[in-house]
Order: sequence, then C-alpha cells, then structure tokens
Amino acid sequence: MNRFPEVMAHSTGAPLARDPGRVLLALKSPRERADVEQFLHGMEMFLEDEPESSHIPGERVNHTKSRYWAQARRPIDDERLQKIEQAGTAIGLDWVGPVYRMAGQEGRRGLMTPLPNVGVIKLRDGRDPDPARPGVPAALTRADGPQPALKEVPEKSRYLNGYRYFQIANVREVNAYQLRERVRQSPDGALVDFQFETMPLLTPTSIAPNDALFPQQWDMTRIEAGGPGTTGWDITTGVATVVVCVLDEGCDLNHPDLRFSAPGINLGTMLPDGAPTGNHGTACAGIVAATYDNGTGVTGVAGNARILPVAFDAWTDVEVAAGINYATANGADVISMSFGWNAWSPAIIDPAIQNAFNSDVVMCVATHNYNGPITYPATNPLVIAVGASDEIDNRKTPLSPDGENWGSNFGPAISVVSPGVHIPTTDIQGASGYNTTPGTGGDYDLVFNGTSSATPHVAGLAALIRSTYPGLSNVQVRAHIERTAQKVGAVAYADTVGRPNGSWNHEMGYGRINVYRALDEADVMIKDAPSDNGLEPYTGGNFWDFSDVVVRITDDNVFNPSDPLQSKNVERGQANYIYVRVTNNGSREARNVTVSTRITPFVGLQFVYPQDWTLTDATHVAPAALAATFGTVAAGASVIARFRIEAAQTKTLYGWEANNGWHGCLMAVVNADNDYAFATAPLTGDPITARRNNLAQRNLSVIDVLASAPATFHFIAGNRWNAEPRMTLQVDRSRLPAGMPLTLSLDEPGTVFPAVDFAGQVEQGEPRDEASCDSALVFLEETRVKTRFGCCTGILTLGKGSRFECNKQHKLRNVTVQGGDVVIRNGQRYVDITQPLVRVTMEKAAGIVYPLALRTTIPASAGAGQQYMIGVEQQNSQGMAVGGAGMVYVVR
Repeated sequence: MNRFPEVMAHSTGAPLARDPGRVLLALKSPRERADVEQFLHGMEMFLEDEPESSHIPGERVNHTKSRYWAQARRPIDDERLQKIEQAGTAIGLDWVGPVYRMAGQEGRRGLMTPLPNVGVIKLRDGRDPDPARPGVPAALTRADGPQPALKEVPEKSRYLNGYRYFQIANVREVNAYQLRERVRQSPDGALVDFQFETMPLLTPTSIAPNDALFPQQWDMTRIEAGGPGTTGWDITTGVATVVVCVLDEGCDLNHPDLRFSAPGINLGTMLPDGAPTGNHGTACAGIVAATYDNGTGVTGVAGNARILPVAFDAWTDVEVAAGINYATANGADVISMSFGWNAWSPAIIDPAIQNAFNSDVVMCVATHNYNGPITYPATNPLVIAVGASDEIDNRKTPLSPDGENWGSNFGPAISVVSPGVHIPTTDIQGASGYNTTPGTGGDYDLVFNGTSSATPHVAGLAALIRSTYPGLSNVQVRAHIERTAQKVGAVAYADTVGRPNGSWNHEMGYGRINVYRALDEADVMIKDAPSDNGLEPYTGGNFWDFSDVVVRITDDNVFNPSDPLQSKNVERGQANYIYVRVTNNGSREARNVTVSTRITPFVGLQFVYPQDWTLTDATHVAPAALAATFGTVAAGASVIARFRIEAAQTKTLYGWEANNGWHGCLMAVVNADNDYAFATAPLTGDPITARRNNLAQRNLSVIDVLASAPATFHFIAGNRWNAEPRMTLQVDRSRLPAGMPLTLSLDEPGTVFPAVDFAGQVEQGEPRDEASCDSALVFLEETRVKTRFGCCTGILTLGKGSRFECNKQHKLRNVTVQGGDVVIRNGQRYVDITQPLVRVTMEKAAGIVYPLALRTTIPASAGAGQQYMIGVEQQNSQGMAVGGAGMVYVVR
C-alpha cells in the first residue's frame, strides 16, 4: 500500500515486514465486540482469534474497547483500505494501522503495529523542538506535502525520559511512517530521534483452559495437548484461518462450544447447510476444535481453529467423493473422516483423494472398529490412517481394561494411533444427541468412543501444525505427526521398508500422537553431501566424501566441504582443527544442541552406530571441543562446531611414513533436546549415516604426489560389529585416465595402520581358545623353565594353562570379480581394475576387518595441480552401500 511501507526497520534494527492480511482498527470511542464483528463480516474480515503460539502463560490477543485486531481473507490493498475507512464511519472508525512481523520471531508474538498516529520524538542534542513552531521539530515539516497536525500529550511525555509524545490528528493525510521518512531525508534528520509507539498483537493471558469439563479430558493430557507442565497449547491453540472439514453427519451449528468457517453443505441436496443428519459429526467436531478457554464444556485439540461442516445424507461413495472435493474447493486445510467401508468404489473416491492431496490438504481417516484389517479409504496411501489407543496406551482391543468389546483395526496402512475410549466431546444440544439428558446437561457426551474419536484428535493436531507452521506442505505435516509419535504400548517398533519417519509397528503405526512434540520438533542435521536436504534416508549416493565435516591446518573459519583442497591441509607436529556444520532443518528452534566427533587412526569403509561414534579407545580418538554446544539454533539456521586435534594426536592419526599417505576418518553426531525423531529412532540398519541425518562421516584423503610416482591408497574393509558372511567392494576409477594403472591388493599386511590389531582378531561368537592355530603350546600344569633372554639367564615360571600360539590368519575367501579377474603375483592376490566400475564380492568372517589397498602410478605427463580421484564403496549382502572412502592425489 502507498500509505504504509512494505518493509521497514524496528528500533532494534531488526527488519519488519507488513502482513498484508492483518490490520489494527482504532475507533473514536469504545464499541462492543459484537458491533465490530458485524462490521468486519460485511468487509469479508474477522476478528483476530485467541493466541496461536505461546511460551508464556497468560498471553491473549491484545484487543481493547477501542482497538481491535482484524484479519482479512485476502490481502488488503489501497482500494480495500479506502473502502474499510469509508464504511467504518458507521462504527466510528478513527484510523487503520498496518500490522508488521519482526524477523526472527515465531508465531504471532512477532506481530505488532507501530501506531500510525503517534510520534515519540527527542532531539539528540538536547534542544527543545523548533521555537518557530512550538512542539514541532523542523525536520517533520515539508513544503510540498501535507503538514502534520501534531498535539503533544504532556501526561505521557512526562514519563518518557526526555521523549515527547505527539499524536497526529490528521493521520489519514500524513502518518508516523511518512514523518519518520521525512526526518531521514531532512538535513536536520540526524538530530532527531523519532520512535514509533508500538502495540503488540498479543498480551499475556492464561494458557490453562477454564472449560468446565476439561478435568475429565484425559485424552488431551495424554497426548500432551494440555495439562500440567509445558504442553502443545503453550505453543498454539489454533487459529481461525485454519479450517478443518468434518466430513460426517453434519454439526450442531448453534452449539455454544463450536465455531464454524462457513455454514457448510448437505451432500444429499448439495445445498447449505451442514446441519446434523445424525449425532456423529457434532461429537467429532468437538474433539477437533471445541472452543478453547471459553468457560464452557470441553476444549478441542485445535480450539481456536474453525470447522467446515459437511453432512452425509445416504453415505454413498458419490457423497464421499463430493464431500472431499467440496472441502477442498472451500478452503479446508484438513479433512477429518471418521468412517470406512470396503464396498465403496475406489474408482469414484480415489480421484477426489488425489485432488485433495494435490491441493495440499491433510486427510485423516479412521481405520475402523472391527479388530481386523483396515477399511477403505484409510488404505489409500495419501491419507493418514488413524487407529485407536486405550487408556493404558496399547492398541484398543476387546481385552482393554475399559471392558468395551471392540478393537481398533490395524495392518500395513496404519500411520498413528490416538485415544479412542471415554472421550468427552460436544453433542447435539439438549436430549437430541447421544446424551439424552434434558437441557444443557445433554450438550456433551463424556464417553464418545471408537476410531471415530481417535481420528479427529489427529485432524486437530494437523490443524495446530498448520496454525504454527503455515508454510509446511501436507506431506511435511504428516511427517511431523509421524516422527514425533510416542513409542508406547506392549509392542515392538522396528525399521520397516517404506516407513521413512521412524520405527513402526503394524498395530500402533509410528505410535501414539504427541501434540507437544509435533509442535516443538526441531530437526538438527549434518549434511551428507551438498545436495542433502535432510530427508531420511539420504538417497543421493556417496555420503562420505563431501559431508559437512572438514579439517583445517589452522583455526581460520574456512568451510568449503565440496572442495577437497579446502579439507586437506593436515600437518603433523602441530594442532589441526575440525569444523562440523550443523543445520536445523526443522520448523522450530532447536534447544541445547550438542555435537560430538571421533577420529579413527585408519581409513575404514564401514562405521557402525553407536560404537564408532561414541567409543574412546585406541581406534576412536576424541578431539577437544572448542565450540560444540549451542543453547539454541533457529529454524533454518546453521552453526559451526569446532574441535581441535592436538599435535600429539596427529602423529598417530595420519600415516605419511614411507609414502603411504592417508587421513583418518571423521565421524560426527548432533543432538538436540527437541529433536524427537532422532531420540526415538532405531539406530540400526545400513547405511546408518544415510538413514539418520544427525550422523555424518568424512572419509576423503587428499595427498600430494609427484608425476611418475607410485601411489597406494590403503583402507580397511569390514567392521568389528559387522556379522555378515559376505561383502562387495565397488571400485570407481571413472575419474582416472584410461591408461593409468589401478590394482586392488587383497592380501595387505595392514602395517600402515599400526593402531589396528589385525593379528589378534577373534570372530564374533568364537571362543578365544578356538581362535588359535593348531600348533599352540599349552602348559597343563605350572612349569618352571630355565632360559636365556639376551645376555641374562634365569628361571621362568609358567602358570597352569599358559600357552604360546600363533594367531589365526583371516583371509577373504571365494573372491569373484564383475568386470575383471583375480590374479596371483608373488603369492599375493590382486584385481586389475580396468573398467570404470568394478565389483569385487568375497566371503568374510563375522566381526573381522581386512586391510586392502589400491595401487597406481601417477602419469609422467601430469602437471602441477592436476588431480586424480579414486573411490571405493563397501556394499552389504543386499547390495546396499554401507560406506566408502575416497582418495584425491594432487600433483605438486
């Protein structure tokens, strides 16, 4: 709008951006709320609702008797502003103020209006305002524009510590924003300190609802929507602009505890309204969004959202499809569907589901109450299939302690569960609903049950997420719900193919929903590669060469993980530094973020959590943390954790003796108090680094070489905690010249990795007594032996059971090569790597690691700065990459 700037600076310097759908209305005299609501209705606007986001108890919308915050369903431009001002004379409208959001502030706590009719002014040199115009600094006037009609309010100036409080009487001609701009452009502008009077949209109000039946709502406490301590309602109770369609038997449109976005529709007549055709819909609507904190009845999960009532007539599949499409076309953000029947035609209903999904609608559907397989349309993968949990957090079955003889359906399609027994909710008023008690006593049903009651809990949670994080897609909303579900019940959750949002169980899905966790979730990550967007698992291939972990020779803050030359400068005899970039990929600020790293004194292909990330021993070195804890990391922000490798550590961690160049492998893990997905994730499976975005590894060696020089890339295959009998190595020489030789050596002694005890390895499950060779010498009784050691002679006493033995030799067996052959040279096995990609499969022993090497010769024609890169990837018995390592040779 021309009258109000789109962006400006707050007094702290933080950017302010205008919210085009919100305004503050100032009246000349107090008016009742109902009068303002009636006026706004005619302008296609509505009053700002109660708090959507709060950490501090007591916050409420800051309405006064003469100022009201309002929202519009479409942006307010100059033309609409003029219409509002003209029509507003009927209620005594004085002025309209824009609403701005401060950068970095979450929810509506970041919304405010710098009042357009007030200037708070002080001259920086201490002088009084312009004596020619008492009370008006010269910088505020301009010959070619309207002059401000300023009036000081001395009662306010008196308590402003030198500032003077001026009201602008002709605010529609010239406002405070224009005056401040005049000050900036004035030659005397530097002498004038011009401040706005800023009114916040929220002011503290009580967060605990006073609804009379809330103490009986065990379900809301169980899912941490409300109740003792910090809960979901401390963050948001929903907003009026988020609409949940209750596609059901319509709703009691006059119920005092329900608020609606529109009258809705009857699917039989396809005419307004969505009045009840049965009792079911009113009960479902109350669980979704019974009004929060109105002193009446119950509170819904999203008590400040709005309901769009859609009423079935004959419960046909045509009506199901029509209802979904109607909701999609009429502004529904979420659709709650507490029904299911396998005889409906998917050919009619599935296109409507697809349309709603494509329109970014979240759909929640009940699994049904037959204690058997899930019914349609909950089996459609585009919807959230909701089962019911009982009062002890198990799947509701006929054996549950409530004694009701029904069970929640379950199976491959289930997503989450939610409370589904003895749920207090709204009912058709009087004796007409489930509760036949006459009068107001019949307005509520205290024992609504079934997956019909579980489903609206999840729909309400989806509405809360959309209220707090309106930029999230329907897929992201679902992921929030599933990732943060609690792993409750007497069932085992496990990683399951096709279930990317954590461990899952066919009875409970991802678990029972948790409102607080879903709203509070952060997602701290360390990128596996520059293209890593945080989705789990990372499917972009190589996750070990270019992760967000680098090594620097000095603490110089250079961080460029995609450039090998920027992570190669490791020098012995001095301290070196590790940088780990942590990104909060979530929607909420991450709290108490901690980063930990480990370094291995060898190049390994596979690493296993938690051992390789948490052990501190000869093969897992912990560098000193310089900056590894962060109180908070804002949503979307990144921080750099810093660690120091001491000079003494570099001596063993980097083996450059005898031209055997290699760099140790780096592992990093990040945690946050509110990264609930990582806290409950099963930390197993291959590859663990790609499966969990909190884990990362860097396994790229960069070595300087000379032209014509031989070069050997040493590495270790297998892992002490890998029990598989087979593995495959895939060697990548695609970035080498065709004539450059490359050979895989299968029988290396491992001497370049002195910290690793290859000779003393014992297979998993094998007693150490059986791990020796057949020629062991065992003393069955205590024995004394006279012997000579060097120049000394003495008596050696050997206790009973003492033994001398050779260590068992572990060799890779039954080696097969795809794209080459095994050749024998001087009794050692080699594979000539001539194709761009060569796969070498072999049998291995459980828990044994094997030293191998890739050998090449740098071309004589290589020029200074030229790079040659080799890669090797280890795959498990299913052909999945579990890790790898890379080597870059840089010609000097």
